[in-house]
Amino acid sequence: MKFLSVLILVIFHRNWTGPNPLREQFQVDSWFSWVSGRVAAGNLKVLLSVVLPVLLLLLLSWELAGWFLGLFWLALSLVVILYCIELVDLNRAFDDQVLWLRSLKKDDELEQVQQTHSNFRSDITYEMFQSLVPTLFWFLILGPAGALLFLLCQRYLEQVDEDDTEVDLLELVLFWMEWIPARFTVFLFALLGEFGRTWQLLLDSLADVENPAVTMLHEAVESAGGLAECADIEDFVAEGEAELGNLKDLLERSLWGWVGLAAILTIAGL
Repeated sequence: MKFLSVLILVIFHRNWTGPNPLREQFQVDSWFSWVSGRVAAGNLKVLLSVVLPVLLLLLLSWELAGWFLGLFWLALSLVVILYCIELVDLNRAFDDQVLWLRSLKKDDELEQVQQTHSNFRSDITYEMFQSLVPTLFWFLILGPAGALLFLLCQRYLEQVDEDDTEVDLLELVLFWMEWIPARFTVFLFALLGEFGRTWQLLLDSLADVENPAVTMLHEAVESAGGLAECADIEDFVAEGEAELGNLKDLLERSLWGWVGLAAILTIAGL
């Protein structure tokens, strides 16, 4: 059932256009506001806002696992994981970047446009990763409760003040909830891109417990197939367009790589 859930999730993520329809039906911020209006203590608010819904979902999913050949569990899982993901219009993002490249002029500063392009590559890689991969990974490990845990921690952190007592705890939880799936993503990059350099980066990253996932993913994309040295703007535009096509293809194939991992886990009975 997990394989089928992951397959449907990736297909939905790659083909649905527009906002997430499930997010429009219920906003978790309303739940956070309801709890905040009744509880003052910071740690207790986290327990009620984040931990309690996750535990209740975990118990419910365990109860439904054996009902009607697991179909109730499948329906519950699909609702939860589809709610938890963000939708990224990858085609539009890359099309806009290509248009920006083609709008460059010969007298533009090469170093500056290279940095802007590098920032886009880093941002879109992390955005694509964060929109789906942690949800998918923790669903495979903990079921729908794992996906909900990542979403609630992420959204709760967005709505608290920086000096709140629970910020450090939430940042630590999210750091590790991204750290682990980021390494699996880089493993897929290695298989689908430049294996030698990316594999070495993955091995080195296993001892890195300081840098966030965005840094790791940016370095992995560079290793899997970055830009060659360019002498001028014209060369940069030509190289940039070709490299964008390779990056887009790598990101899309890595998502299907997660479907393959889910299939392997299913075959192994995990």
